[in-house]
Amino acid sequence: MFKLKRLEITGFKSFADYTDLIFTGAGITGIVGPNGCGKSNVADAIAWVLGEQRVKHLRGAAMLDVIFQGSRNRAPSGMAEVVLHLVRDEMMPDDADVDDIDSALEEIDEQSDTVEQKLLPELAGETTDEMAGIVAVDASAGAESNAAEATTPEALTAKAQHAHHKRHWRPRRLALDFAPGETVTVTRRLYRDGESEYLLNGRVCRLRDIQDLFSGTGLSGAHYAIIEQGRIGQILSAKPMDRRTLIEEAAGITKFRVRQRAAEARLEGARTNLRRISDIVSEIERQVGSLRRQAAKARRYRQQREELRELLRRVYAADERALTAALESLRAQLAAAAEQERELAEAVERHEEDARLATTEARGCEAALAEARASVADAALQHDRRERERAYKEEQARELERRIADVAAQMGQLRARLESAGHEREALRERDAQLHDESETSARLLQEAEEVYAQRSAEVFAVEQQIEEARASLLTHTAVAERLHETGRQLDATLERLALQAEGLAREGERARAAHEEFKAQAAKLQAEIAQARAQLDQLLIEREAASAGVTAARSLVSATATEYARAREEAARVSHRLDTLSELDAQRALYSQAVQRIFSEERAADESGADGFHAVGTLADMLQVEPQWERAVESVFGAYLQTVLVPTPDDAMRAAAWLQANNAGRATFLVAGLQGASADEAHTRGVLDGGAHDDLRLGHLLGAPAEIVSILKRTLPREMSARVVGDLEQALVLSLTTGEMYVTGEGEWVAGGQLLGAGGPAPVAEGTGLLAFKREIRELETRAAALTSEVVSAEDSVTAARAQLVALEDALMLLNEQLGRAEREQVARELHAGQLTQEIERAARHVRVVGDDAARLAAERAELAARRAEQTTAAEAAEAARLAATQAVADVTELLAQARRTAETENEQLSAQRAAAAAAAERRRATAAELRRMETEAADLAARLARHEMEVAEMREQLAALRQSLAASEENAGTVEDERVTLERAVAECTAQLTEARARADEMALELTELHNRAAAARDARAAMEVSRAEATARLNYLRETCTTELNQSLEEIASAYEPDVEFDLEAGRARVEELRARLEGFGAVNMMALEELAEAEERFNFLTTQRQDITDGIASTEEALREIKRRSRERFRHAFEEINRNFGALFLELFGGGRGEMSLIDADDLLESGIDIVAQPPGKRLQNVLLLSGGEKAMAALALVLAIFRYHPSPFCLLDEVDAPLDEANIGRFAAKIVEMATDTQFIVITHNKRTMEAARALYGVTMEEVGVSKLVSVRFE
Repeated sequence: MFKLKRLEITGFKSFADYTDLIFTGAGITGIVGPNGCGKSNVADAIAWVLGEQRVKHLRGAAMLDVIFQGSRNRAPSGMAEVVLHLVRDEMMPDDADVDDIDSALEEIDEQSDTVEQKLLPELAGETTDEMAGIVAVDASAGAESNAAEATTPEALTAKAQHAHHKRHWRPRRLALDFAPGETVTVTRRLYRDGESEYLLNGRVCRLRDIQDLFSGTGLSGAHYAIIEQGRIGQILSAKPMDRRTLIEEAAGITKFRVRQRAAEARLEGARTNLRRISDIVSEIERQVGSLRRQAAKARRYRQQREELRELLRRVYAADERALTAALESLRAQLAAAAEQERELAEAVERHEEDARLATTEARGCEAALAEARASVADAALQHDRRERERAYKEEQARELERRIADVAAQMGQLRARLESAGHEREALRERDAQLHDESETSARLLQEAEEVYAQRSAEVFAVEQQIEEARASLLTHTAVAERLHETGRQLDATLERLALQAEGLAREGERARAAHEEFKAQAAKLQAEIAQARAQLDQLLIEREAASAGVTAARSLVSATATEYARAREEAARVSHRLDTLSELDAQRALYSQAVQRIFSEERAADESGADGFHAVGTLADMLQVEPQWERAVESVFGAYLQTVLVPTPDDAMRAAAWLQANNAGRATFLVAGLQGASADEAHTRGVLDGGAHDDLRLGHLLGAPAEIVSILKRTLPREMSARVVGDLEQALVLSLTTGEMYVTGEGEWVAGGQLLGAGGPAPVAEGTGLLAFKREIRELETRAAALTSEVVSAEDSVTAARAQLVALEDALMLLNEQLGRAEREQVARELHAGQLTQEIERAARHVRVVGDDAARLAAERAELAARRAEQTTAAEAAEAARLAATQAVADVTELLAQARRTAETENEQLSAQRAAAAAAAERRRATAAELRRMETEAADLAARLARHEMEVAEMREQLAALRQSLAASEENAGTVEDERVTLERAVAECTAQLTEARARADEMALELTELHNRAAAARDARAAMEVSRAEATARLNYLRETCTTELNQSLEEIASAYEPDVEFDLEAGRARVEELRARLEGFGAVNMMALEELAEAEERFNFLTTQRQDITDGIASTEEALREIKRRSRERFRHAFEEINRNFGALFLELFGGGRGEMSLIDADDLLESGIDIVAQPPGKRLQNVLLLSGGEKAMAALALVLAIFRYHPSPFCLLDEVDAPLDEANIGRFAAKIVEMATDTQFIVITHNKRTMEAARALYGVTMEEVGVSKLVSVRFE
């Protein structure tokens, strides 16, 4: 049990200043004072610090109203604080039932949390659904708002989302077990910005911690131990369910109620999770079947793809070995060419060294000449610098002489000021001695004045003691008069209130009936909405299934288009790589003779440098476009002429020939074509062979060249251009013998004059072999590359479109899922609302019945109050006369106090004047002493400055002597410098001659080096031709590497090292098998390669969810068992408490009324946990009736009997009664006072009262007054 020890109030309501009340253990403590002084604010402060959240019970409109609002002379407070000190006087018994249930709830909650954490990814975004309608069970919110709860579906949904984080049963944060004798401090603060906090023994805590501490003591929940002003009558007029809360608090069931709501919230959440998990498991079962079919297809696809990859490795390994062997051969040839180039480079290096030495010698001469010239310039500069230094030193000497004169003058002034400071210092010392005597005299006079003032203050204190006694007497008479006046006003107000209540009950009856009908209409409308929402949910489920199928089809389309895009891009890369390689070889003229290569190389070099050289249009092969079937015929007849260099003018041909001869670059054929940039794309002639008839077909018809080129070739190569095309070599020989002309076959065999014959295949290294095919391949690759580029762009567009379609379908599916989740949450909220409407309909029906009973009760109560009002008027007049007499006594003593205070104020003024005189004397002495210290400091400073000036004069005289000595030395060195300058000018002339000879030798060496460079360039050209061949082989190998990496994600070298040469491997058969497998893989269409992983994940997820579903089912069973146990123990406790309190109520009713009978009954005896409580009473001489029909005094006595009956069953640590005796007459007040004196042995009572007899029963009495308007104050009178 806790006992009140101390109450501290700061800024709470009218207690603007810090106020504390000390309580002395057991017994009765009274709090008295006139009306409006703030007595009841003490009761409000105790209720507030214990956690009261209902603003109406604190007599305010908003929670901020409890902060001091200010008055005429005071600003509003920024904070309200109440500190309650209690001491535990005995050990509280352990509540084993509650501890057992707490342990069970915590275990269930931990299991549920574990399951929910595992299922969080599955239920993401749906947590609010399962919580719709759950009432928050955590009482630690600490909110100061008193707004009514919204009951719309949207508001309930929002509340459910917030409640999801608060539905768990959490153990206490703080240890609430205190040893006997230990002090407990409870603090509550509220700031004007709305922030609030609770503290327990100085540590921040939750409201729930404070409520748990006082739970079951009558100080929390219904708090029957705190009866505020006017509430004693409300206990009986309250609703039956409100009366029940008093019994539950006494029985300790409120703890079980909190735990029951927590268990029900957990149970509802678990059932919702179970429904959702069951839906998910059904959906996954359907997915697993589809994934198994896709996984089988993916396995077949993967097997054939692995076979293809294995074949590709072996094919690439064979190709790599062939290309590597070709490159090794080319490397050997390049090594010999590099050796020749190296020898020439060494010769160049030797000549470059000789040239470098000659150049170095010339540069040395240049450096010597530059050094000599610099020495001459330095000598001139040195002469000028000496002249400037001499002039500067002369100026310095003159400046030092001026400064010496100035410092000497300053020293004279300082000596004069130092002498004057000495005189002033002596005068100040004499003044300081005089002021010391004056200060001693002022101190003595001040001490005498203080003694006189102390004597007058003692006289004032004695008179103040007299006025305090008079005021105490006045306070007692005033309290009695105010109580009687207040009782009269209360009776008047009660009569008015009862009249208004009667009118209000009539209106309330009409509203109750209207509300009943309105709730029924709302319920019918809501049921229609629920049915419509269920149909919409079914439609959304169908749409989601369709959208899911669309997403699957779109994913297959994306896979197919991506595969086609990758194939097109790979083919385009291969063709582009091949085209780049061939184009590079064509630009380097790699298939032409060395002479042709050098001609075009020189022509490019001349164009880049802007030099005047020859111009080459191209080669004859560049201008021809021969059909593939005639390429061998044209190449065999024209042979080396295909490498003929086309030039625009004869001058270009002459310059090119001269260049070849001058550079020993080989031989070349030139054709003066007169073209500027012409190409085979211009108009050309082309023959067409029909049906194999070759009679009129000549070779010139097959060239596909521009008309200008064809005309020139007919003049320059008439035999080749007029050669006839025949079917075979035998026919060509017969016709040639007959006509003497030249004939050629499609295979390139030819006969001329019947005697000259060319036959057989082309030599592997013959010049011009395959040149036309090479040109044709470039043209075909360019066409193919352009087509593939368009194909890649088209495929990319298809992929982009398919992906966009997939994103749109997935967004649509996501939107449907969101709509479905939102619709489900709204449906749950509607169903919850429907249940609440059903309860509201039942509540409205009960309300109609209760209003009828209250109307009958009011009529009887109004008659009784009218008689009591007349009696109160007579008693109030007598009390007012006694108060006026006490007021006159206070006025007389007040006049004596005013006279004593005036005398004391006169003495105080004299004391203040003497203090001012003493302070002025002390201040004058301090000022003189400060001036003396300043003068001494100034004299010391002047002496120091004089010494510094003397040192400066000595230093400047030394500097002047040094300057004059330096000027004399400078005059002696001037002649030596001029002789050195003449010597240096002769050295400059000698260096100039040596430089001319060195430059001539360097020029001769440069000419020899140029000749060697030319020879080295020829060797590099030969090697470059070999590099062309190696580049082509290297390009093919690089393309093979890129293709290998792209297709196999593995380097070509790794594959080649992993596969040894296999003579049995048929490379061509392997390539054919590769193409076959490619075709098969493309025939598979869209393949979900993730199906195997998705199947494994789906099966794992299915097994996991099945296990979790069983865990949830087990958790539901455990929670239901805990609920049954909570209800069983609650019924037992309530039954026992109700029976005991009912017996106590009957006994106390008999004692307080001096007879009669009172008892409680359950409205629904079959439902102990939800039944309301009705009270009937039969005062002596009256019939048995409902307590609502009793008079005001009888209702107050009956309510007191009920409260005291609860105390007898379950005593509270302390009890606060705020003017509960106001409605009682003298006889009933006596019985009331006697009863609380009897119960004060176990319970500490704090009684706020105006009644004299109640005051007499108190062991300690506090008075509250309001000396300053709007500010309550605890007066200093307190007696035991």
